[in-house]
Amino acid sequence: MASGDVTGSGAAPDELTERLAAARPYIDALFPGVVAVEGPQPVFLLRESAATSGLRERFLELRRRLVPLGLLPLLRARTGQPVLLLIPRPAPGRWAWQTNALLLLATMATTFYSGFLQTREITAAGFPGSAVAGGIAFSASVLFILGAHEMGHKVVAIRRGIDASLPFFLPMIPPVGTMGAVIMTRTPAPNRDSLMDLGASGPIAGFLAAIPVLLYGISQSFIVNPGRLQDVVNIPDPLLIRWLIEVMLRPPGDTIVLGHPVLFAGWIGLIVTSINLLPAGMLDGGHAVRAAFGARVHTGLSFVGAAMAVVMGFYPMAILIVLLMRRGHVGPLDDLSPLSPSRGAIGLALVAIFILSAVVFPSPFQW
Repeated sequence: MASGDVTGSGAAPDELTERLAAARPYIDALFPGVVAVEGPQPVFLLRESAATSGLRERFLELRRRLVPLGLLPLLRARTGQPVLLLIPRPAPGRWAWQTNALLLLATMATTFYSGFLQTREITAAGFPGSAVAGGIAFSASVLFILGAHEMGHKVVAIRRGIDASLPFFLPMIPPVGTMGAVIMTRTPAPNRDSLMDLGASGPIAGFLAAIPVLLYGISQSFIVNPGRLQDVVNIPDPLLIRWLIEVMLRPPGDTIVLGHPVLFAGWIGLIVTSINLLPAGMLDGGHAVRAAFGARVHTGLSFVGAAMAVVMGFYPMAILIVLLMRRGHVGPLDDLSPLSPSRGAIGLALVAIFILSAVVFPSPFQW
């Protein structure tokens, strides 16, 4: 999920001055004793008491009151001093839904064709099935998981007042048929709790959606003798899939499981979830670690996330993480209020989901 720039202004200097003057009574009422600092940017020093008691709630109220003025407040620490800054609020995003619809249709086509080819190979090996039905089932399953993931983000964005687009589905050639989906945001999360909610909602929703897909896909798969098949491609399975196969099918040790296309759709859903949970940049895992640990730790863990992508075999993602690290992370508007204990528990749940969903591909450089 990408985030847009929040510092741009379409207001003339005089108009901006009027907005700032109108905002001052709200600031004085909610943060008594603030001291304005002379300079090109509106900065207010907060008293120590004003930066502790009820800070989260007072900041949310100030954010609400500044919406009609076209301003965004930010709470930051400068040289250990809590400060309040005001910046122009970006104009609402003009999201062209037609683009989302076209990309969705294209992804439906590429995922259908991917499932069609997979099922055709299964039927060619003598197993029952319809290539058309398999293509439809694969496409519907992949889009269900990806749609749940992105709509999890969208629902949280609406509830937290974050300007976000509809999902952009990304088509790709077979055998996968898609590169996932993203939504774009133009305003940051209000505070660390909201940032954690935004980052966690997609992986949790996508993971939960993948479970019934996996259950059905495994139930429709076949236990076969390896000698019956030619050119078998073995791919590593996430821990969750290995557990479910063992419980549902109990395959003998000298056999393999020929996966139904719906099982492969669930596999893709878990892989997308694990990649998004890498603790780097503007990925969902990056949002979570930024919310939990702050900017400095987020920067360090982004390097760790890139290294994890290399170890897992996702080399293009590792390169993309490194390239995007220069942008950093905009962080929440209120970067001073601590993360709530309940959100810490959500962070631990994300770690568990990553462990259940991740795979490590064999390195192509092994000799």
